[in-house]
Amino acid sequence: MTTTPAAKDSQLETARQNLRLAIAIRGTTAAQVSREAGLSVNALSYFLKGNGSISYAGMLGVCEALEVPIGLLHHPNTITPARLELHSTLRELTSEEVDEVARALERDPSGSSL
Repeated sequence: MTTTPAAKDSQLETARQNLRLAIAIRGTTAAQVSREAGLSVNALSYFLKGNGSISYAGMLGVCEALEVPIGLLHHPNTITPARLELHSTLRELTSEEVDEVARALERDPSGSSL
């Protein structure tokens, strides 16, 4: 399956929007995230403005700094305070605890028993 240039541009713009949202939700700046990710101070700002690119390794660093799963970046409307909080909570759970939560949700998809 090949991706058209227009589809790639759309995915990049979605990633830019999602990163802007994550930066705002986390209460930080692009410059701070760039430094934490090991990028030059303006690298992320240029990317967010559509004036540059970031390597995959750099993007992984940005996502780590923001505590955002990289897989969420390319999907519209996936960066919300609740989802970022859920991701942070899940990262703190042991594998056994995650399995337990998954089993509970299978039994009660509404999650009312959690």
